[in-house]
Amino acid sequence: MRPHDLFVFAGAGVSVSMPAGLPMFDWLRDEVFHQLGLDSYVAPRNGPATPASKIAAALAPEPFMLSLTRADVDVHAWLHAVLGRGRSNAAHKVIAELATQGAKVWTVNFDTLIENAGPGLRCVAWPDDPDPDALLLKPHGSLGGQLVVTAEQVLAGLAPEWLAQLRRDVAGRVVIFLGYGGRDLDFHPVWDDVLANAVRVLWFDYANVDRDSRRLLLRRVHARGDLEFADPYPPPKGADHDKQNPSWDFVAWCVENDLVDLDTHAAAQLFADRPDNHYPPLPGKTRLATPAVQGILGDYAAAQRSYLALLADPRYTRNALTGLANSLLNHGSGAVSLALWTARLLPPVGRLAPITTRLERTRITILANRGRHRAVLQATRRIGPQTVSSVLLLRSAALRFTGSLDEAASLAEKAYQRALREQHPVRVAHAAFQKAFALLWAGRLDKARQCVDEELAPHALIAANRWVAWTDFLNGSLAVYNNRPDDALTMYALCETRFRAEALLDGVMSATVASLAAHRQAGDDDAFTRTLEHAEQMLKSGERGQRYYTRRHRFTQGAILAERAEFARIHQQDLDSAEGHYTTLIQSPYPLNTALGHLGLAIVQLHRSHPPDHVGTSLRIARTIGARYLEQRARLVAENHPTATGELFFC
Repeated sequence: MRPHDLFVFAGAGVSVSMPAGLPMFDWLRDEVFHQLGLDSYVAPRNGPATPASKIAAALAPEPFMLSLTRADVDVHAWLHAVLGRGRSNAAHKVIAELATQGAKVWTVNFDTLIENAGPGLRCVAWPDDPDPDALLLKPHGSLGGQLVVTAEQVLAGLAPEWLAQLRRDVAGRVVIFLGYGGRDLDFHPVWDDVLANAVRVLWFDYANVDRDSRRLLLRRVHARGDLEFADPYPPPKGADHDKQNPSWDFVAWCVENDLVDLDTHAAAQLFADRPDNHYPPLPGKTRLATPAVQGILGDYAAAQRSYLALLADPRYTRNALTGLANSLLNHGSGAVSLALWTARLLPPVGRLAPITTRLERTRITILANRGRHRAVLQATRRIGPQTVSSVLLLRSAALRFTGSLDEAASLAEKAYQRALREQHPVRVAHAAFQKAFALLWAGRLDKARQCVDEELAPHALIAANRWVAWTDFLNGSLAVYNNRPDDALTMYALCETRFRAEALLDGVMSATVASLAAHRQAGDDDAFTRTLEHAEQMLKSGERGQRYYTRRHRFTQGAILAERAEFARIHQQDLDSAEGHYTTLIQSPYPLNTALGHLGLAIVQLHRSHPPDHVGTSLRIARTIGARYLEQRARLVAENHPTATGELFFC
């Protein structure tokens, strides 16, 4: 192996080891929490993580930095002060040496420690276009220039010139990730496709890191057996301790492969203890930053209280009023929805037109969040060629629950195309999600898989964390339909973590209820029972600090009833209990639940050697709404097929 056979991608972890000693994002985030008085979100040094710190730990850097920027904190100045220190370590020196000998090197780090390690190293940083002759490329910018730090900056993904250069630099090379977590929203959607042309991928990280997330990030590379996690190397002579250090592992690997010579002193320094960081105060209006950060953490009630407290200070009154109004509009209750109803009385003309349109759209969104699907259909019955995509996708979601699944998927596709024209990443991801979900419930599994992989997944990461979570959810449900319960449970656990990061209990509840089917499929009765108890407790009382718009909603109650019925029928062989649950389920106002209830009753009748009288109703409803899976099962029951009484899985 020679240096020009390598592509090295360096993340923040490479600059942690001494004598660089720069902080990771998690440490910067915790320092901001300290300065804003939000210490409850900082994980304890000794002891288990708290629920609040778990939410904070799942927060991506870009939305966090965006919230600070919008609150008038000078993020760029603070980062320059924090990251503009330290000296190049052994890993920086090795990377610089590889670059001078022909390796392609990229880094998303803002610091200049690689350049400092290789004087004369030609570097190109965003916003300049990449130069194929440059030895170091920095797509997120560099200290002394502009920086990519906010969600707004990464929503559009990599610029075409940078993406094209990335493809050229990766092709035919061994790709090395060093100190990189894979969380950058502009790179995340493209890695799997870009690395299709790499020889193999070698990832240097701690042995206890979540490798499943890396495998999911690089699905195709992993599937073909070309993703490798580097083994730790014994520390060099002179190291202060024997803890693993990925930067040393990278240096040792390069030495072992005759790519560089070992600098023993510099290598030993990697293991030196880092001094305590002393951070400068955040520059700007930090009092406004407190409610802004509380908002992105999902604690909207606390954010609203913080805004209210600022109203008394004339310096912040205007900003606090704006923040409070936006928070109430975007995360309002039924009372806010009722208040917004009066906006319909305003004439939609002149300057009032965009205001009334936005208020009405917000009102419909609140109705959708609260599960008022028929009210959403009533409010969206007039759709024209100029209707914004958000209205189409809200109607699509309502149709998925109350009407034709095929119509819901078709309308979501229109919303998706319209959102692309609007260049609105959040709406694009939302529309792709609604389309994939409708296809899933319709039993059009190949189309659902294609939609998730080609439309939802690429846009979810540049939209918002919740759409990544819903992508995980749909992948879990597809795994259930493909009889892969272990994979399904992994995805449901992953999406639950993401939903909790947004304090969105509706998503947590969806993942929890769907995981019941996976537990049944895996034959884990104890896990099913524990999860069922947890789901029913959440349904009744929710959880403190979590938003739960659809608490006690009848559709969720119906989904739990179906799970209880199938568990009783198959795992407990209790036909009486199964019949009781299904009898309650057929009273649901939602056709999916009703069709499933009648199908379950028909199967119970077969168990008892009775004519399956309920199968006709189930078949009729399933045909009407386009639920092909339920229709196929109903046909088997009607024909008394040998597999007719097999276990039902619907999620």
